[in-house]
This record gives sequence, C-alpha cells and structure tokens, in this order.
Amino acid sequence: MIPQIGFAEMIVLALLAIIVVGPKDLPALMRKMGQAMAKVRAMGQEFKDAFADMEAETEMAELRKEIKALKDMGKFTDDDLSNEMRELDTAVRDATDFSNPKSDTPTDTPKEP
Repeated sequence: MIPQIGFAEMIVLALLAIIVVGPKDLPALMRKMGQAMAKVRAMGQEFKDAFADMEAETEMAELRKEIKALKDMGKFTDDDLSNEMRELDTAVRDATDFSNPKSDTPTDTPKEP
C-alpha cells in the first residue's frame, strides 16, 4: 500500500524544510530536487523504451522466421507475397475511400408516384 501525503503532512514537511534548510536556501534545494526527479523520470522512460524496442525486434524476428518457414515449405514465393500484399492494399484503399462511392451500392431513395 502506497502512503499518501495529505495537505496537513505537506505543511509539516514545508515547515520542517524551512527550519532545517532555511528560507534563503530552500528555492535552490527545491530546484535541485526537481531536476533530480526529472532525471529519474527520464531514465525510467529510457528503460521502458529499451524494453519496447527489444520486444519489437523480437516480434519482427519471429515474423521473419514464420515467413521463411512458409517460403521453405514452398507454399509462397516472393512474387506471391507481393501480389497478395498489393491485392490487400487495393482492397483496403477501396474500402476506406469515402470520397468516391461505388455506383453499384443501392440507395434508399423512395420513388415518387
């Protein structure tokens, strides 16, 4: 369970800091503490980014192995994969092209008598 600091505890800490450090040196100390916290956060983010990069590299390596295994089985060639990717790209572009509706789609406009 993480201890939470309320308003009363913050006032006690502020008074303690003023007494121990002194009001003249307190702003410099707070600035240094803020810079230290920023460095700690930056290192933590770099650590997370490094793990994300390693995970992405591992995933790409697994995909390469799967593609190589399919090629070795003789089911796919580079041309087959390229053609499949082109067809998939065309289908996705056609499905998401809202500016040019197809003429064969039915419209629900009632006919006037």
